[in-house]
Amino acid sequence: MAGTCLAYLHHNLFNYPGGETNVPQPQLIIFTDLDGTLLDHYNYSWQAANPALKLLRERQIPLILCTSKTAAEVSKLHQELKLTTPFIVENGAGIIFPENMSSAHFFGKPYSELINLVQQLRRQKGYRFQGFADFSVAEIAAETGLSIAVATLAKQRLCSEPLRWDDNLMKLEEFRNDLTRHGLQLLRGGRFYHVVSDRAGKGTALRWLLEHYPSPENNCWYSVALGDGPNDQSMLEAADLAVVIPSVSGLAPKPQNVTIIHATEQGPKGWNQTVCDILQQFDKE
Repeated sequence: MAGTCLAYLHHNLFNYPGGETNVPQPQLIIFTDLDGTLLDHYNYSWQAANPALKLLRERQIPLILCTSKTAAEVSKLHQELKLTTPFIVENGAGIIFPENMSSAHFFGKPYSELINLVQQLRRQKGYRFQGFADFSVAEIAAETGLSIAVATLAKQRLCSEPLRWDDNLMKLEEFRNDLTRHGLQLLRGGRFYHVVSDRAGKGTALRWLLEHYPSPENNCWYSVALGDGPNDQSMLEAADLAVVIPSVSGLAPKPQNVTIIHATEQGPKGWNQTVCDILQQFDKE
């Protein structure tokens, strides 16, 4: 499957109609989910993806992190990966510009308003769930496997709320409908459900960023998105090429109307192999 899609990618990028040879090659820009995709689901390591990350740095290909994590969490990882690009946080509810944090762009309701609505619905309807606002830092660490230091950063939320759903599926749909009436949506991630504004989403953030990101001179962007969960679907569908990483949870995204590559391995191993394969195809101009 991956080989067929990569061949299709190469054909469409480099075989221009009429034998044109002076058409500029599109420039790659890569958007990636973190947990279960670039980061290992269990230990949050990205080391297995280091060969591909090094190639992206050498070729100055923009890498945009697009995650359910908070800005505080991603800032630390962003520095570790030696990135200078903007990054997308809290399931597309915010875009952060590391060189100028005050220019961050947000979609929808701020956290204080969002969490008030969520907790009001719980009181009124008796829904059984626990969110990060309810958890202590130690409880977040226990739920996620994060260290206490990183769990502290995960609690610093700006515009979304992860939930552990403890009620039945019928109540879940009722809760989802209640959120919709209040301008919110419920997304399924690898570990939690996430409440965000209905104006937010990874796909929305990807499209906004492409519209505002400087274009390469005389060229256009060819966007690649990688993800492993249902909350990645809108991002995958908004890109030119979608890469589905096998999910540990089994809840794989099913993007529609886009060219798809299915990685053969989970997490950063699958990420590394697929990104290296894509870069190799671009070398075959």
